[in-house]
Amino acid sequence: MTHAERLARLVVVLIWIGIAAALALVARDVAAGRLPFAARVDPDTGTAGLLVETDRGTGCQYIVTPWGGIVPRTGADGRQLCAAKP
Repeated sequence: MTHAERLARLVVVLIWIGIAAALALVARDVAAGRLPFAARVDPDTGTAGLLVETDRGTGCQYIVTPWGGIVPRTGADGRQLCAAKP
């Protein structure tokens, strides 16, 4: 077996270990009754797992993920949705 084949086999094994670990964590949270995606439902859109937050200072909206990711919320024209300034 060549070094490249050994490396490829090691990468495949590590990927499967990572998948198994992720599934174990999800199963643990489900068994404990912690369902972050079901618990976080945006009241305006009804979307589970993602929240729409508004910056109080600018009035601009952002989409927030359960993992802490944040991106600007945009309209059909591609511009960020912000409240009209008085």
